[in-house]
Amino acid sequence: MLRIRRGIYISTALWQSIQPSQRYQLSIAATSLLHPGALFCRESALSIHGLPLLSLPQKVHLRVGHKSSARPSRQCPMTGSLTPEDFLRRAKESEAISADSTTSRLLQGFDIARHMGTALDPDPETARLPLPHPGQSDDKLHHLPLRVEPLGACLVDTLPRLPFADATVALEAVMSRFRKPAPLASPELLELVEDGIKSQRKRRYLTQLLQFASSLSESPGESLTRVRLHELGIVQPDQQVELEADGKRFRVDFLWEKAKVILEFDGWMKYRNHASSFDQTHKQEKLREDALRSLGYSVLRVYWEDLMEPGCTRLRKLLHRHGIPSANPDAHTR
Repeated sequence: MLRIRRGIYISTALWQSIQPSQRYQLSIAATSLLHPGALFCRESALSIHGLPLLSLPQKVHLRVGHKSSARPSRQCPMTGSLTPEDFLRRAKESEAISADSTTSRLLQGFDIARHMGTALDPDPETARLPLPHPGQSDDKLHHLPLRVEPLGACLVDTLPRLPFADATVALEAVMSRFRKPAPLASPELLELVEDGIKSQRKRRYLTQLLQFASSLSESPGESLTRVRLHELGIVQPDQQVELEADGKRFRVDFLWEKAKVILEFDGWMKYRNHASSFDQTHKQEKLREDALRSLGYSVLRVYWEDLMEPGCTRLRKLLHRHGIPSANPDAHTR
């Protein structure tokens, strides 16, 4: 068993089998159990509200009301008196976990950071955090009630602290959820900005984010693709355009109509099934691309590896070969 927080343990096999974002949420849940009534803020609140986080936070963030309480707490040793290396060796020998690529870095856990209240000082909400368990459907998962800052106040407080790509991924997820930018342009949110952000630099940064963000991005991958195109100085394409070919309508992620180029983000998730499912999905994708090419379009694909590559060399060369124009915008990134 691994010790997530003092007195709170979890199966090592479960910790090994879930995604890093789920480990972070389990650490949030353990923090709530250890500190009943804790109020979660910043990236922790974004995670509780169900927003994707491009970079995994290194800390669980809590809001406190007194300066004397605003002190950090280190992650307790997850492996007790054993070193992580000895713990993993014994766990593998006893077949408690699989002997694949598990490393000691898996057992680092998450520190706790405590922050003083902001000028917003919003009333907390109660959220239900799903506790991941392999093999269980979403409707059968256990949920832990905990206190969290409201989404609007959390966005205003957190987005100016994040790098441009991270902030855009979270912001566009909210806009896509509501299918329009209204919740982010509402008088209530604008009032939160006025009351909660005194720094002119942070206000300008948040304004740039709101101007750049799109409500049409349907996944973190599409949001990050827009950011990388912006960083490369590429003119932004149209999004979610419907085209008709062979009597069918197809919606594409990105389209440069003048260049007759379609760009699709492929996160590989739709292929992660049995081989027969892979073959069928691949066949449908091939037929779809053949139909789009029959209209005179080139169909390009971009993957997570392309978006995370330093300098996005492959993506840059791919776009250049197909004559995608440069926009030469002022950089918004920091």
